[in-house]
Amino acid sequence: MKNQSSYNRWSWIVALILALILLWMLLTGRGPSSDCCATPAAVAPVEEVMPAVVTEACSFSASNTDFTSNEACASLAWLSKSDELKSYLAGDLRADGDDKSVVLTGSVGSEDIKTQIGQQAQTFFGPDVSVDNQITVKAAEPVAMTPPPAAKLYFESGKTTLPIDTDTLIAPIIEWLNAHPESKAVLSGFHDSRGNQTANEDLAYNRAKAAQAALIAAGVDVMRIEFVKPEVVDGGDLNEARRVEVSIK
Repeated sequence: MKNQSSYNRWSWIVALILALILLWMLLTGRGPSSDCCATPAAVAPVEEVMPAVVTEACSFSASNTDFTSNEACASLAWLSKSDELKSYLAGDLRADGDDKSVVLTGSVGSEDIKTQIGQQAQTFFGPDVSVDNQITVKAAEPVAMTPPPAAKLYFESGKTTLPIDTDTLIAPIIEWLNAHPESKAVLSGFHDSRGNQTANEDLAYNRAKAAQAALIAAGVDVMRIEFVKPEVVDGGDLNEARRVEVSIK
């Protein structure tokens, strides 16, 4: 009985010690945690990321001979009038852009022409499109130091109607007169030595008057045009007797 009593006493002592150790572990946070038996947190499903859809932007390019655009420009109101746009783009002029902005490039002979092309483009594309006029103005060609040769206008027999190439023939004369305001145009009529000389002289004079009208129509002041007495052509090519020469004085 004594051994049994001693055994019971030590059992209580050990149990008390274990209880104290467990209490100490709980108070100091060193005891067993509930994490070991906790239910794992639910993992959120990963959403599938769809690739972004890239939409092609409108773009076009135009010149005097060509016009190209992509499908994104199909709804533009002016697209059906692309030929009109091409008519504005003479020489090396180009128009490149999209539905919001347009850039004009190339070269022209004067500021006035550059401004005119810019205004035409703005009218064509409308107020909602920004037009950037980057057209350059070429340096003016040096003015010739000697006047051009006389322009010879050949008339049909007995007629005073100007030949169809009159404007082309007198163009160098007009250019010189515009560049040299001190110069004048001189009109010389020619006629055949045969037949009635008074009638021939009148015909030559009236042909010169027709040439004068062409110069005035081209912007030459009437006070800068002089007549000389009709000249007689003896023999030779009869065409030379039916001409008017326009020269510079």
